[in-house]
Amino acid sequence: MSDSLIEFSHLSKIYDTGEVKTYALRDASCLISSGEFVAIMGPSGSGKSTLMHILGLLDRQTEGSLLFEGKDVSLFDDDRLAQLRNQRVGFVFQSFNLLPRASVFENVEMPLLYDFYSERMNRRARVEAAVASVDMSHRLYYRPNQLSGGEKQRVAIARALVNEPDLIFADEPTGNLDSKSGLQVMSTLQDLNEKGSTIVLVTHETATAEHAKRIIRMQDGSVVGDGHVAHRRFARSLEDAVLK
Repeated sequence: MSDSLIEFSHLSKIYDTGEVKTYALRDASCLISSGEFVAIMGPSGSGKSTLMHILGLLDRQTEGSLLFEGKDVSLFDDDRLAQLRNQRVGFVFQSFNLLPRASVFENVEMPLLYDFYSERMNRRARVEAAVASVDMSHRLYYRPNQLSGGEKQRVAIARALVNEPDLIFADEPTGNLDSKSGLQVMSTLQDLNEKGSTIVLVTHETATAEHAKRIIRMQDGSVVGDGHVAHRRFARSLEDAVLK
């Protein structure tokens, strides 16, 4: 197993109104190593999105510890967390979150505009490489309204990749897609993982989760299961079967 990338111990997220305490996350512990493809799976309200927001440095836990490459992120101020999110973490969301009037190139370029160091590098080359990695080079100057749902999600994946992050979070990435487009997106994520990217997939669907190599199961804010996938689904072979 590769070195630890994220380690969290006894994480809880509590919303306290003064009269009632609500646990969105309760005493969750786990370790995710570099190079893994992990699915966090559970029904609505299970705490999986709350856990993703904390692991992705978008939110802070109420209790427990979170280590990123062995460093306690609770010691980081908001500026340091923002820097980590921009340079080390990529996000892919169900709703794509693409700018409607911007081209594929411009959408993928967006994270580089907030990177102080990107001015010294060949920004165009980085964008084109990210777009090529998801097989969307032929759509480089299209706008989102000219793309299918699956193509929009692949552009969103390219945007998540452009800063060459250590970790990619995919939150219900097939939720707005038909089955064929969903398989194409999962194939893209599997390819990225095979090339070394660490991917954390959040989903409520068993069939989607089984594209990962490992599934963390959640229920009522707690981790209730954690194991490797015995018969991993391979999106490309499934896609080929659909097309035949």
